[in-house]
Amino acid sequence: MNRSRLTEQSDVASGPDGPITVLSGYVHPTRGPVTCPAAPLVAGWLHERGFAARIGAGGILPAGRGGRLFATTYIDLDGAVVGIAVIAPARQEAVAAEAVRVWSATVRTRRLIVCASAPACGPTPVVPSQPLNRLPPSAGGAGQAECPRAAATWAAVRQYEVRGDTVLVLGGGFAPADPAAQQAGRVRVPDVAGAQALRSVDPERLSFVQHPCSPVEEVAEILGVLRARFPLLRGQHPDQWCYRSSDRRRAVRAVAESSDLVLVSAGSTLAASIRSGAFVAFNGLNALRPEEIAAAATVGVIAPLRAAEGAVDATDAVVGAIGGLGPVSVAYHRTVTEVATDVLARTPRRP
Repeated sequence: MNRSRLTEQSDVASGPDGPITVLSGYVHPTRGPVTCPAAPLVAGWLHERGFAARIGAGGILPAGRGGRLFATTYIDLDGAVVGIAVIAPARQEAVAAEAVRVWSATVRTRRLIVCASAPACGPTPVVPSQPLNRLPPSAGGAGQAECPRAAATWAAVRQYEVRGDTVLVLGGGFAPADPAAQQAGRVRVPDVAGAQALRSVDPERLSFVQHPCSPVEEVAEILGVLRARFPLLRGQHPDQWCYRSSDRRRAVRAVAESSDLVLVSAGSTLAASIRSGAFVAFNGLNALRPEEIAAAATVGVIAPLRAAEGAVDATDAVVGAIGGLGPVSVAYHRTVTEVATDVLARTPRRP
């Protein structure tokens, strides 16, 4: 790539009051068609500095004077010509030249690792506040559709309530407490501190379930404390536990540990929970800074990547734009836990 890299400038026809144009593609006089996937990054950088700029396809650039083309092009691994190109009227030539210089300095071979494990189950399902032994069998909690194992949890809670147990709902410390559920004979135990502080329960009539979508490793830690305090504790079989949040957390951590820079959705709390990796909140393509990208040989992208809650997923747009800053390898990382149920039933027994 570096051997084929070419930085140049040339006159083109342009009106003196024309806008700065960041090219999404054009035809080079000797290299032929050039694609410019990083155009949104360059245009955003100009906008952030107060310069009006538009993205346009140049085609064959008209010969003449009044404007100037500044461009860096290189030949990618597949033989395609890729570049960064800006046209500006004479009065703004210095701005265009600086934009191309700054973004050309980010061009290098790099790797993108996209965290493609499914996000946590969306709105965290909650155990219905009404005692489940009074609900029809099809009733469930808010968000049940988002959690593939929530139905098993509701069934277990119903079973334990029918036999007269207090049900401890483990994990899910990020979900709000439910006073009605507490009165109905269910007690939220969101963390180890909650397990250590648990009082006023009959130790012979205790059962537990995983709060749907709670990380399994957190539930196991809570359960260890409870079993030491209440040896007669009974509860949900681990086959029914949901691993989706745990898988997501492990995948994010793996991507972060392998990356020099990690892009996460604006407002994400991942940086606080994952201590490795240089996390940067994604506020849109226009907000990505060249100095952050330039030094990163490996960029992690935590999908879905959104500039705001409810915004469209920008993962593909980011991958495409960074793909215009040098040859790129894109790796998709997933962590998936598969539960093998009925192991004993499928294991041959010795006579």
